[in-house]
Amino acid sequence: MHSSNFSDWLNSIDEIVKYVWELWMTEIAITDHSQAVLDFFLEKYKFWASCARFSLARWKNIYNNVNVIFWVEWDLLNENWDVCFEIQWVEPEFIILSAHSDIFDWRPEMVTTATIKAIERYHEKIKFIAHPCSFNDFWEYYDIEELVKVANEYNIPLEFNTKNFTKWCTDLAKLDYLLKNANQVYINSDWHTLADLRDNRKAWLEYLRQNYWL
Repeated sequence: MHSSNFSDWLNSIDEIVKYVWELWMTEIAITDHSQAVLDFFLEKYKFWASCARFSLARWKNIYNNVNVIFWVEWDLLNENWDVCFEIQWVEPEFIILSAHSDIFDWRPEMVTTATIKAIERYHEKIKFIAHPCSFNDFWEYYDIEELVKVANEYNIPLEFNTKNFTKWCTDLAKLDYLLKNANQVYINSDWHTLADLRDNRKAWLEYLRQNYWL
């Protein structure tokens, strides 16, 4: 999930922590966007992060026992397989690898190749591969079979992005292939509002119960 402190969520980290405790959650990951996305937000929308990332060194959960992990959603940048690692010059230990159409500065049909090259280069750092079945970012260009094959080889999970699923922004055929063939899948929120956090789980849990193993 993202926060308003460092990214494009509507709520702060403190607000998120208070609310997830009400939902009986015990651990969450704040995965704010990379600096490449924040720079894009600033240029196009005049949006900027409300806090300095290094301030996390002083942040503590004073409300409850929710364990909060801070990662970052990396971005593929170009044909050289370059990736934006950081937020405000701070790079966390683990990352989510993603491609966004506003950030990836190359031919969109090369996004599968770029993702695979990034996996080969950074696989020890990558926690999972973000939204490979999304209608929003390069979905028509992702070779899901090749991506699943390489992710399995490097023991990297792929994401079932539930925000896109509940907003009807998921290629269900590719999602079906991913769920049936990936060795590991993260059923991940990518939530941007507290209402999403409360409501979206019901939809994707029901989908899995009806169609797969639950």
